[in-house]
Amino acid sequence: MRPMARALKGKEEIEAVAKHIASLSPVTPQPTLKGGDAEKGKALFVTCTACHGNDGAGNPIDAVPSILKGPPLNNLPDWYIVNQLKKFKSGIRGTHPKDTEGASMRPMAMALPDEKAMIDLTAYIATLKAPTKTEAKKAEPAQH
Repeated sequence: MRPMARALKGKEEIEAVAKHIASLSPVTPQPTLKGGDAEKGKALFVTCTACHGNDGAGNPIDAVPSILKGPPLNNLPDWYIVNQLKKFKSGIRGTHPKDTEGASMRPMAMALPDEKAMIDLTAYIATLKAPTKTEAKKAEPAQH
C-alpha cells in the first residue's frame, strides 16, 4: 500500500482517492476461519467496544479522545483481524514510540490468551454488520 500512497501527488489527489473510496459500498467478506465460537467472542468483544463501538463501526477520529480512535472492524476479513492481533501481541505492531493508537491496542491483544480466542473474537465480529450508506448518513451529527 505504501508505494501506491507515495505515488499520489499532493493533497488534491489524496482527497480524490479518499472521496472515491468513501463512495464505494461496503462489501461483507466471506468467513475463511473455521471453529470460531461467536458467543465466546461476544464476551471478549466487551473490551473492544470503547474504541470500536458496540457495532464494530469504530469511532470517528475527530469525535473522541485520541486513545479511543478505533477503526471499523465490521467489514474486515476474519483472517486479517487475527493476523493483526498476532502482530500486536508479538510486538510487531504497537511498539513504535510514535504509534500511540497501536500502543493502546497492544495490551488488548495481549489479553487474548491464544489464537482460539482470537478466532472466537473474529467470529463474533463477523456477526456485526456495517451500516448502509443511508443508515450512516442518518447517524451523522447535523452540521451547523
